[in-house]
Amino acid sequence: MESKHYTCPVCKSRDLYFKHEASYVYSYLLDSDAPGIKNSETFSPFLYDKRNQTSSLEYVECDNCKTRFQSDLLYDALGASNFERSDYVI
Repeated sequence: MESKHYTCPVCKSRDLYFKHEASYVYSYLLDSDAPGIKNSETFSPFLYDKRNQTSSLEYVECDNCKTRFQSDLLYDALGASNFERSDYVI
């Protein structure tokens, strides 16, 4: 597969990153020993009982000038119009 390098249209840097931001609400059932059914001796925040995503955002960011571009630009640049965009969602 041929490697393609994309450049920032603002500063011409090649340091572009595709970023996916997401926010979650973690829930722990209150019980007698530690919060959450999965936490039996000590509380470990990664042992949650329920997780709900509240928001998400995808974009391309230039590491040099910090300009953000909508992810739709990335799909078009990669020629993804022939594919379902859901195939590229993280």
